[in-house]
Formats: sequence, C-alpha cells, structure tokens
Amino acid sequence: MDRMEKGEVNIRRMARSDIDSVLAIDRKISGGGLITYKDMVATDPGGALDLSFVSEVGGQVVGFILARLTYVGVPFIEIAVIQAIVVDPDYQRRGIATRLVHALLGHCHTEGVRVKTIRAVVEEHNTGLQRFFERLGFHRSELINYNRTFES
Repeated sequence: MDRMEKGEVNIRRMARSDIDSVLAIDRKISGGGLITYKDMVATDPGGALDLSFVSEVGGQVVGFILARLTYVGVPFIEIAVIQAIVVDPDYQRRGIATRLVHALLGHCHTEGVRVKTIRAVVEEHNTGLQRFFERLGFHRSELINYNRTFES
C-alpha cells in the first residue's frame, strides 16, 4: 500500500518556500517550464491576494493550484481566478487536483474571503481540463477574452 492509499496527502496554503518545488513540477510537466521564478514572485505566494495551495505526500510537494483574488468588471466584483492547476505525473489520477480545487473553494467560502465567483482560465483546446472543471460544477462563462500582444 503506497502513501496515497494511506491518505497521507496534505493540502495547505502555498508559501514562498514552495516556489522551487512548484517550478520543478512545472518543468516536469511542460518539459521546459512554462512558469518562471519571476512569475512565482509576482504571484506573491502567501500574500494578501494569493489563494494558492499545494499538495504534499510524505512532505514532498506533488501538486499545486495557482489562484489569486482580483477585482473585475463595472461595478467591480471580487473573484478568485485559477491560473494553473498541476499535479506531478507520478501522482495523477488519484484525486489530488480535485482536492486542491476543493481546498480553494472551501477557503473562499469559509475563511472570510467570501468570494462568490471562482473563474478557471482554460485554453480552448484543452478539453480534458474543461471536462475536469465541469465535473466540479464549473460552467463555461459568457465572457470572451480579447488580447492584444506587443512585440518585445
């Protein structure tokens, strides 16, 4: 019986000290690393607007959810935005991603944050992630993003 079967998964708020572990998992998933150290510092893990969590097995970070409190629209409404959810391939399909989302939902509902909307940012072609969020009660928004990029 492995540690996962014994229920030794710990979900906790992300801290600055988790940055290296988060980046290592991202590199393992993406091959080159889509998230940078600069990105992680900018999200301010553990800061006032940060709503990120990590999952640990045996004290080792094996997954994370990057989420942030933000204000959008007119009038401004407070929402949580899930920017990324990643689980080490060796620990996938064991409910860790679901537990990370539930930790965020619980925190937003009970810990004084009182966010009424949680938005997950998902690429249009990532149907697997879309189905994952739909199973958790999320639905496709009526909002459409328009982006304009600038050359460096």
